[in-house]
Amino acid sequence: MEVITLVLIILAVCGLFIYSVTSWGLVLFKFWGWFVLPIFQSLPELTFAQAVGLMLVISLFKGVNSDVIKAEYKEKWGVWLGFAYPWITLLFGWLAYLIFIV
Repeated sequence: MEVITLVLIILAVCGLFIYSVTSWGLVLFKFWGWFVLPIFQSLPELTFAQAVGLMLVISLFKGVNSDVIKAEYKEKWGVWLGFAYPWITLLFGWLAYLIFIV
């Protein structure tokens, strides 16, 4: 029973890591095309796989600071905001792209 629980925990952590890296990789991929390439036209375009790889490199140096979030919000919304944060970021980036670039 304990081995099955440990395996499930390891699989869940791996799944969450893959979700995090790929969702942030998509955000980087889109932002690179929307905001970086129009300014620095000599830079190469990124593929989605390259963006995911860059997010892996960035995640090596990125720390999580949860001290700025109040405790009651951490308990109530922390997990859901963690899943939704890349998509919220992409939404605001897309709006900025539509308003200021297009």
